[in-house]
Amino acid sequence: LAVGGPATVAHADLVYTTQYRENRVRGTTPSEVWRSMNAHPIMDPDDGAAYANLTHDHDLKVRVTTKGGACRVSDLTFRWRFVLTLPKAVDYGGMSPSTKASWNNFVAALKRHEETHRAIFIACGNKFVPAAEKLTGPAGCFGMQRKVRRYVDQRYASCMDEQRAFERRDRSRILGLPFI
Repeated sequence: LAVGGPATVAHADLVYTTQYRENRVRGTTPSEVWRSMNAHPIMDPDDGAAYANLTHDHDLKVRVTTKGGACRVSDLTFRWRFVLTLPKAVDYGGMSPSTKASWNNFVAALKRHEETHRAIFIACGNKFVPAAEKLTGPAGCFGMQRKVRRYVDQRYASCMDEQRAFERRDRSRILGLPFI
């Protein structure tokens, strides 16, 4: 406690949710399903047609206050909303046992791939949210929210660089799976 009242403790949170969706594809053989996946792909807003996809949006809420002669973050919440879409074979029951096994392995690999993208985002957020909370500025707080937002935007851009690097590394593994 400080003289004259309680101390202000900064509070920063990274909050995220994940919604799972299906992209229904038809066929009982790998070639039929493959044609269906290519004819009815999941559309990624940034990269176009995909077999599986993680989309996301985010928002940032920041409050600042002057304390001890400096402007400090008093409350910060970065909220991510993820939507992970995977293919779903609607004719699964008509597949042969070997096609089912190959399909299951393929979908599991796609899920791991997209969940790795999500994990990269969350790991980034777990770094930049606490760091943003520690930013300070001059008393009066003029421009402090803009400073915090710019910092978060720069770190988010670094996260996107990590995402692109992972995609380059993992894409050939996915495209080399036996189902394809």
